[in-house]
Amino acid sequence: MLKRITFTLFVLVAILMCANLTIADLVTDGLVAYWSLDANTISGTDVKDVIGGNNGTITGNLTQVAGKVNGALEFDGASSVDVVGTDALNFNGKSEMTVAVWAKPASDDPVVGVVAGCCGSIVAQRDALSWALRYDGRNAGQEFEFIVCPNWQGDGGFGAPKIATGEWHYITAIVAVDKRQLYLDGALVIEDVYAGPMVSNGPETDIGHASDGGFVGTIDEIVMYNKALTADQVKQNFQSAGLVISSVSLQGKLATAWGQIKSK
Repeated sequence: MLKRITFTLFVLVAILMCANLTIADLVTDGLVAYWSLDANTISGTDVKDVIGGNNGTITGNLTQVAGKVNGALEFDGASSVDVVGTDALNFNGKSEMTVAVWAKPASDDPVVGVVAGCCGSIVAQRDALSWALRYDGRNAGQEFEFIVCPNWQGDGGFGAPKIATGEWHYITAIVAVDKRQLYLDGALVIEDVYAGPMVSNGPETDIGHASDGGFVGTIDEIVMYNKALTADQVKQNFQSAGLVISSVSLQGKLATAWGQIKSK
């Protein structure tokens, strides 16, 4: 009996110690939606938001593939994940928000749009007339752009350069009161003034496609926050591997396991 207790405690403590050596956890402060797009969060046409209950519905033909972190979805420019959204995703009147995503374009011009080269929504509230993180091939050198209402600020000149075909890159877009910021792979690419507050017709969110066009490529690990992440937090998310089990939760499991052992 003593040997079994000793061995069990040794294993649990080892796991606990390893948790402190993992890569950075995803920032959770202000997190209102997290679509990991892993296979275990997708059932039929249902796509689960594992944080905020903003579940989505697949429209069209999407393919489950290997992602940057576990699983992902491959988009064809016409298909989408449509999210009705809870009030937590309604940014009308708000002064801060953050959206981030891993994206891997399938070509040098990864868009099926209503006009030539535009517009490939990666994740957006475009149809709620609020904001969009998208590909716009009309903006040479700033194709991956972030536009925000009122008045679609940033349209035509607020973006990151093209991402190489078949490569994963992490895009983070932020509204921070009077600023708009766009990061690529944890580094600030562009910053400009923002005349807010934000406006929106509701929480409707589209992944992969909106009414003005869709993205062609693979999308993974979408997060949305009701706050502006700091530069350090953007970098932390870039270095993370999604929601990692924390040492706090492991400590709880350790206590539970010890209680079970003592009861035997």
